[in-house]
Amino acid sequence: MRYVIAVMLCIGTVHAQEQLDEVIVSDSRISKPRKNSGKAVVQISAKEIAQNKGLSLAQILNQYAGIYISGAQQHPGQNLSYFIRGGNNRQVLVRIDGVVVSDPSQIESDFDLRLLALEQIESIEIVKGASSSLYGSGAATAVIDITTKKASTAKTKLTVAQEWGTQNIQDQKLGKLSNMEKQFVEVQQQVGAIGLSASVQRFTSDGMSSVIGTETDAVEKENIQFSAKSQYSGPLAWSAFFHQDRFYGNFDSTFPSFADADYSFLSKQKRFGFAPAYTKGNSSLQAQLSWLDSSRSYADGFPSDYTADIFTAELTWSYRASEELTLLSGVFYQDIDSDFKNAFSSETYTHDNVAVFVSTQWQHPKGYALQLSTRSTIHSEFGAHPTFIVNPFYVHSLEAAAYLKVFGSWATSFIAPSQYKMFSALYGNNDLTPEENETFELGVEYVSESDRITVVAFQREEDNFIDFVSLPNFAGQYRNSAVLYKVRGVEVETNWQRKNWNLNANYTFTEKVAQSPLRLPKHAANIGLRYAVTKAQWGLHWRYIGARYDLNQSFEQEKLEAYSLVDFRVAFPNVIGNTTANLAITNLFDVDYTEIFGYTTLGRNVNIALRYTF
Repeated sequence: MRYVIAVMLCIGTVHAQEQLDEVIVSDSRISKPRKNSGKAVVQISAKEIAQNKGLSLAQILNQYAGIYISGAQQHPGQNLSYFIRGGNNRQVLVRIDGVVVSDPSQIESDFDLRLLALEQIESIEIVKGASSSLYGSGAATAVIDITTKKASTAKTKLTVAQEWGTQNIQDQKLGKLSNMEKQFVEVQQQVGAIGLSASVQRFTSDGMSSVIGTETDAVEKENIQFSAKSQYSGPLAWSAFFHQDRFYGNFDSTFPSFADADYSFLSKQKRFGFAPAYTKGNSSLQAQLSWLDSSRSYADGFPSDYTADIFTAELTWSYRASEELTLLSGVFYQDIDSDFKNAFSSETYTHDNVAVFVSTQWQHPKGYALQLSTRSTIHSEFGAHPTFIVNPFYVHSLEAAAYLKVFGSWATSFIAPSQYKMFSALYGNNDLTPEENETFELGVEYVSESDRITVVAFQREEDNFIDFVSLPNFAGQYRNSAVLYKVRGVEVETNWQRKNWNLNANYTFTEKVAQSPLRLPKHAANIGLRYAVTKAQWGLHWRYIGARYDLNQSFEQEKLEAYSLVDFRVAFPNVIGNTTANLAITNLFDVDYTEIFGYTTLGRNVNIALRYTF
């Protein structure tokens, strides 16, 4: 009963949107109004990102229902764990400008969100639930679809931004504003029928220790981005991009004890992409070619180097057969290589993927709708693997453009074993088969001109889980487990707007059935309140994280107490000309809490930001 009461008290959010009729792309890969989507999709605009100055990308994502990223409240160099709908990093797929990104040299082959620069992001869509039939391996609990900024004006546009902030742990005297600095420069220009954009962001931090210690661990990040996009009036269009991310950080020792250490790592990634498209009538053909090159180096007690290369090609065809029927099909190819090297050995891994997928959505004028999709992925090691989505929904139109929508889905997804798990000379297993997830989802959504309420319940079954099995003589191997795991949850979201006020909140219940999950809270909630007038915008945000368990130094489970954090922020748009000023105070009451055992957490901190547009 107390869970039901909590849901009723904390009816939650898709966060503050200025308009409630957004266009959604990621749930079906075809643009359509939210009303015609069979999923509860999170959308984060550039305006919302700008309203959260002083936060990282992971901290912003943590404000949304069903999403918990562990490590977001710690040292900026801390590794992140993506517990979306109770899953893990390998169950989350990330796309940037339409391209699937990952790092095959990682044990889980996941993408590191720490690499990205918030200032370079235009928007984010997050589709929760299984989507492998549309996107392939890894899309088991969520697809995070990121769109970077492109030129949007015929005139030359120059943007310069500067941030200063403290980096305090709890109960620490307020530090210097120079402990965290961020600089951003962007130029946009249209040359003929081509829009050009270039930007650079630099981030530095040197105010807190990685583990609980006395020294500070510096972090430096640099992001360079170029993009070009055609703005022709004819059927042919194209876009191209180049991204370069560099992330350097110091870290400390965690074994045999947590202690200050002079360790460091350097992570670099380059991404190139070219996407031509041809549209005629109701038919559209689009290609996507991309190259990704990444490297990671660790200078610690066991120095090591990792590199990876990915070539991706995808061709999709969409056709709007009528007002009621839309068709989509495509082919996908990836060639993946990675290398590992330390003082004792070096290894090289390689494999490729080929996939074919088809999808359709039928929408009857009376509100009945059905989305179907299926995909067959052929992996060079374990062969073909099919997935599907069955997503029926019903939309009942009400007065004044309001509507009530009921939706459900039955979908499968898979997580291909990483190259390390398959090919490692020490622990690899060529006989591994993909992890399989089956998700059932049921939801209801009410939308009016100024309000939105969404409630979703889900259950996911995980089969063929790849686990590390210890063997005699200090050996080990990755193997598929015969145990069937279950995860279930409820997500409640709402958004309420009245004149100058905006209230948004969410509650998330996540339970791993008959399991003892580490670091995953069973209960989480957010409430955000914003008041906006012409000359100022005021905001408060409250976040609650329930009790969790983590492993202590003796490898025993230890309970981490629940905690609540309050952030305050104020923005002054056009304070002088086109200058916007922001002030943020995070963890306003300097709460003492633990996110991961043995590591420091952020206390009360101040962030000041200025942004100039010419």
